[in-house]
Amino acid sequence: MLKLLRKKAVMKFILWGVVIIVVPSFIMWGGASSSRSKDKGPDYVGFVNNRKVLFDELSNALSGVRCQIILNYFNQPKVLDALLPNKPMLAKLAWDRILMLEEAKKAGIKTPDKEVIEALRSHPLFLRNGTFDDRFYAYMLRNNIGLEPRAFEEIVRENISLQKLSSSFTKDVKLSDDDILSEYKKEFAKIKISYILLEPKDCLNKVSIGENAVKDFYDKNKGTLMVKSNLKGAIPDRPAMFEESKADIERYFKEAEARKMVKERSGGIYEELLERTGNKGETFANAASKLGLSVKDTDFFSRKDTLEALSDAPVIVDASYGLKDLELSKPIEIGKGYIIFEVTGKKAADEEAFAKEKEEYSKKILEARSNLIMEKWLKSLEEKAKLAIKLDETDKYYR
Repeated sequence: MLKLLRKKAVMKFILWGVVIIVVPSFIMWGGASSSRSKDKGPDYVGFVNNRKVLFDELSNALSGVRCQIILNYFNQPKVLDALLPNKPMLAKLAWDRILMLEEAKKAGIKTPDKEVIEALRSHPLFLRNGTFDDRFYAYMLRNNIGLEPRAFEEIVRENISLQKLSSSFTKDVKLSDDDILSEYKKEFAKIKISYILLEPKDCLNKVSIGENAVKDFYDKNKGTLMVKSNLKGAIPDRPAMFEESKADIERYFKEAEARKMVKERSGGIYEELLERTGNKGETFANAASKLGLSVKDTDFFSRKDTLEALSDAPVIVDASYGLKDLELSKPIEIGKGYIIFEVTGKKAADEEAFAKEKEEYSKKILEARSNLIMEKWLKSLEEKAKLAIKLDETDKYYR
C-alpha cells in the first residue's frame, strides 16, 4: 500500500523538548540543497517580522530538525523510519524552528561557548570510561554525523537557546495539590460501558468515487505517493504510477466519505435512542435492538488501557466525564468510527498509590501544562508570520 495513504496516525513532535544534538553511528542523512531553480516559484520561503527568509535558512533549519529527531528517538528505529522520510512534517518543524530562533534573538538570549562545550563534554555518546574523548568526538562528526564541527556546535547552541526560551515562558507554571490529584483521578479512574459502534466500513458499498477525482489527487500528490520496496535496502522506494495508486486513492476517498455518512447517521440514531430510553423508558439494549443495532459491553478500563474492540480509550474516558450512570453519551468519534455509550460502572483511582507517586506524577503534569503553553505561543507566531511557499511541496523549489 502507498506510504502516504498507509499512515493514518497523527504524529506529534514537540520541537522545544531537546537539550543537545547527537547522531548515533547507524544514522546518516544528506542536507537539503540550497540550489534554487528560478523557474520553480519564489526565491524565498516567507517573511518573519518583515524579514525575508531565504531557502538557505530553511535548509539549515532542516538540518537542525533532523538532528533533534534523531536525538530524541535514536534508540527507536521504527519511529525514525516513520519520521525522517516525512518531508512535509520536517519542513513544518523547520519553519517553526526559524520562528522560535527569531524570538530567541529578539529576547536577547545568549548561549556562550562555555555552555556549548559543557553540553557536548557531558553527553554520554562522547564519553569513554566516564571521560569526554576528543578523538572519538572528531570521528563521529567526520564519519557518522556528516556535519562540520562548527555547524554541529551551532545547532547545539541554538537548541540550548531554544530551551532557555521555553523555560522563560513556563517558569511560572504552578500546580496545586488539588490540580495534581484531579489529573491523577482522571488518568487512573476506571469505567466500564455498554456501547454501539457505527463503522465506516459498513457504508463503503454506498460510496462511489469518480475517476477524475482520483486522477486529480494523484496529479497533486504524485511526488509523495511511493511504492515501498519489500527488500531491505536492496531496492529503494520509488514513485508510484497512476495505475498502481488508483485503488489506494479510491479506498482513501471512500473511507473519508463513508466516515461522513456515519457521522450524520450517528446523530439521528442518538436522537432516536434518547427518545426511547427517556420518554418510553426502554433500556439502552432494547432501544438499540429495535433499531437493528447490537449493544456490547467492556470490562473496566482507564485512559491508559488498550481496548482491542474500540481503541481510543482516552477519548472515551474523557467523554464520560460529567455523565451520570446509564446516561447516554453523544456520538463520539474514534478511530474505528462513532460510538454511543452509557457508563455502567465506575472505580475511583487509588489514592494510596497517588500518595506514593505524587512527586513523579506532578512532574509529568507540569511538563504537559508547559507544553500546552508553548503550543499556544507557537501557534500565535505561525499566525503572524507569512509563508510564500507550501511546506508540503518543498522539494519542487530546489533543483
